[in-house]
Formats: sequence, structure tokens, C-alpha cells
Amino acid sequence: MPNKYEFEQIIIKLEEAVKLYKTTPYRYNENKLYLSNGQVLEFMFKPQNIPHLLGIDIGILKNSKILTATRPLDMLEELITRYTAIYQKIVRGEIAYSDIFSPYIKEKIASFETILRCDINDIYFVSEYSLPRAYLNGERNNYGCQYYIAFDDGKSEMSFLGLKRVDGEYFYSPSSIISSQDGKENNKILRDLIENQQIMMVNCVGKKNINSYNYLKNADKLEIVQNLSDLAKRNNSHLILSSDFIYNLKKLMLSYEKDLNVQNFISKLILAISKGRKVNVDCSFDQTCSELVEAYNMSVQKSSKPDMQSDLEELKKLKEELLAAQQKLQEQEQIIAEKDKKISEQKSQIKSQQEQLNAQQTSIDSLTDFKEEAFQLFKKYQ
Repeated sequence: MPNKYEFEQIIIKLEEAVKLYKTTPYRYNENKLYLSNGQVLEFMFKPQNIPHLLGIDIGILKNSKILTATRPLDMLEELITRYTAIYQKIVRGEIAYSDIFSPYIKEKIASFETILRCDINDIYFVSEYSLPRAYLNGERNNYGCQYYIAFDDGKSEMSFLGLKRVDGEYFYSPSSIISSQDGKENNKILRDLIENQQIMMVNCVGKKNINSYNYLKNADKLEIVQNLSDLAKRNNSHLILSSDFIYNLKKLMLSYEKDLNVQNFISKLILAISKGRKVNVDCSFDQTCSELVEAYNMSVQKSSKPDMQSDLEELKKLKEELLAAQQKLQEQEQIIAEKDKKISEQKSQIKSQQEQLNAQQTSIDSLTDFKEEAFQLFKKYQ
């Protein structure tokens, strides 16, 4: 738990972050992320999610009725206003600091502006988090969101904004994860989120309500693809870039509509993309084409067979696990059936014994009655 000065510094930073959110033109803006796999993710930062994004668990305060406000953002502002009273309650042990404040609250506050701005230059990649893929990979973490946006501030820290599906392809952002333990090269949270998962490059970030769209420069794509390709190899991830190249091909078609060399190049590249193979074409006539081929070839694995084999092995492994579980279930059912049979036999024995006891009791009662009648008769004629 921090001392009073450190606590006050956290409150000051929280107040600045809330003020930033309430004054930014992006507050109610819908963000649109155009991914290299062809998907478009739409989401916005809703007021009720801001406390969690800043590392505050409002739930304990709401349940304990310490605050009078009822809406999450209002409760956070009341916490900031009444921080002295809250701190005294923590000192007295009435509430626990760790129940309200995240251990990464400083990092969450520091990354909040970057996340809120959602600029294309700050986004490292987007990962689709699939529980079946995580299970097949032996991962037991459940991060709860369908997508994670990785923000890289150029330092050792990385932050991940979780996106959870609301309706169709619309999302909201309930939480963020801070990962600063080991940097990019050996980062457990990073690996947990992307191992055996699909990662995508972000081609464009749109701000729908203010009609602002920032595109990733083609000149930067080669370096980004190289970095993401290396990241994918280190973490057994799948870098998905097909639609990004198709988009660039369409632009090339419009730019070089009458150039036969470019048309031949595009035809060969489209064929390679459709089959998931590397392309080997002469494109020395155009630097853009050369960079496009180089970037594409880096994104394609050496052969599609290993992937298919890997998938088959994963499915085979999963099938074996299911069969083993079924066998174990059958064994348990057999054990239960045997126990039920034994219990049934014991019940029958108990019932039989009870009937014998009842018969004996009836005989004893009859004998007692006979004795009593004989005694009375004896007395009568005595």
C-alpha cells in the first residue's frame, strides 16, 4: 500500500486522466480499425468502462455503499473528490487498497492517453484471441475478450486494450492489460495473448464521428511486416496479411492500368496469394512492386503442408483427449452403476431383515397376549 503522498499522486493522475477523457473530442467517437485480414473493428470508449481502464475496481465501493454516486464514472469522480476519507478507511482496515486499486494503476494511467488517442503510429498489431486455439496450445488463461490491440510506446512497457463483441462486429473496451515485466523479447503476457493466435497489421484507423482517417504509409509497411513476422515466429503465431496485399494490388491496377508488365506481375501475385505460396517474379521495373513482393514473401510460410500437418496433429491430439475423457467417463459410469447395484442389494437385505424383525415382533406380541390371557384365566378359577 502506498503512503499518503504516493496515494495523493495517484489521485492527481486519476483526476488528470478523467479530465482528459471528458474534454477530448474523441470521447464519444467511434473508432474503426481496418485490419490486414480484411476485418473492420468498430468500438468506442464508454463512460462506464473508464474506471477499469484506469485501474479502478468500482464494484467494491458500490457494494460497500461508501460512495453516493451510482454510475461508474461519477463514482470515480466522487472517489477523487473524497480521496482523504477513502484513504482513512483504508488505513483503518475498513476496506483494502488492493480491492480498489490495480497493482498496475500507475502504468494504466500512463498508457490511458495513448489508448484513448488510438493513433495508428502507436498500434503495434491486433491479435484475435480464440479460446479453442489457446486450449490447443495448452494455454489455460482466459482473457475474456475477442480481440486485443497492442500499443507500443517505444519503451519496455506494452499495453493491450481488450475488445469485447456487443452485436455483430461492434465492440466495446471493458479492460486493458499492462505488460512491462520483460519487454518485447520475452514477455509472458504477450506470449499468452498471441501464441498460436492470429495477429494482424492495422492499415488504417478511422474516427467515424469526426470523419478522420489515418493510413499506414506503404513505405513503413515493409519494416512493420518484418517486425511482425519475427514476432509471429518467436511466439508460434499466424500473421494474416492477404487482404492488405490485395488492397495494394487494386491500387496498383488503377495506377498502372495500361502497363503490361505490371498487369502480368499482378496476375502472378494474385495467383500466389490465392494458393498461399511465395511469389518469384521479376519486378525490378518498379520499386513499389519489389517492396510488395518482399513483404508478401516474408509473410508466407515456406509450405502450406506443415500448417496442414500441424492442424491435423492438433485435431488428432484433441480427438485423443476426447476419447480418453469418454473412456474415463464410461469407467466412472460403470463404477457408479456398480455402486448403485450394491446399494440396491443392501437396501433389499435391509428390507428383508426389517420384515423378519417385524414378524418376530408380531410373534412376541402374540405370546405376550397369550400369557396375559392365561394369567387372567388362572386367577379366575383359583
